[in-house]
Amino acid sequence: MRRNKLLFIMIMAALCLGLYTILAMRSENKVSVILGGSDGTFIQTDSMTYSDPNQPEETVEPTVDIWPDIDIDLPQYTMVNEDNPLSAAFAPDVEKISGTNLLFQVDAIRHLEDMLRDCREAGFSIYVIAAYRSFSWQNTLFNRTASDIADRIGLKGEKAYLDPKYQEAVDEAKRIVMFPGTSEHQLGLAVDLADKNYSHLNYENMDQEMFAWLDEHCAEYGFIKRYPTRKLLLTGWDEPWHYRYVGVEAATFIMEHGICYEEFFAHYDPDFTY
Repeated sequence: MRRNKLLFIMIMAALCLGLYTILAMRSENKVSVILGGSDGTFIQTDSMTYSDPNQPEETVEPTVDIWPDIDIDLPQYTMVNEDNPLSAAFAPDVEKISGTNLLFQVDAIRHLEDMLRDCREAGFSIYVIAAYRSFSWQNTLFNRTASDIADRIGLKGEKAYLDPKYQEAVDEAKRIVMFPGTSEHQLGLAVDLADKNYSHLNYENMDQEMFAWLDEHCAEYGFIKRYPTRKLLLTGWDEPWHYRYVGVEAATFIMEHGICYEEFFAHYDPDFTY
């Protein structure tokens, strides 16, 4: 009788100890789960329901293609960069931007002028400081920059370009001015925008509230910020004042998803690399 009583007390003590252990561990929101095997005999989990930590996560395939259904071969989507240059003969149909002597592509100019008008009505002093540039204009701009650099490194005179060191000036110029044929300005679909206080395209000195307005609304008019600073490694350029027309559908997708044009273009052209 005494033995049975002692056995009963031991069983109850064991049950109480087990219950106490469970409550204590649940109070920490963690429970030890026995896995067995030679590697890692137990883990801690925040639930009594065990799931295998080595089970690969299931990838949920999208049911809808969120990318715009566009024809990437249309002129407004033309990719222009060092690997995709325009020919010297390429010249779009352009006309003057209202109130300026600068030119823009005729099919897109009304969208640009609408954006400029609404930006001014929002209280900002916005100016177009660069628009269409022909191949020859870009060539002149580039050569002038290379010559200035050559002069600084001691290469002077009309035949300075014959010096082997002149290539150093050319390479340096390529980091400042786009090589002829590689500038979007030749498309007639790109503009450089600034406020009245701009100085030598120093972005930090420009009206940041104006650019915040542009970045929020430019897609409504079909424009994107083409060379944002944060995408420098992908685009190769840091020009946060440069806006490019691609149409409302593409621009809305690009700006809403925070991607650059290279990332967008690559989705439609499997041969395109950046």
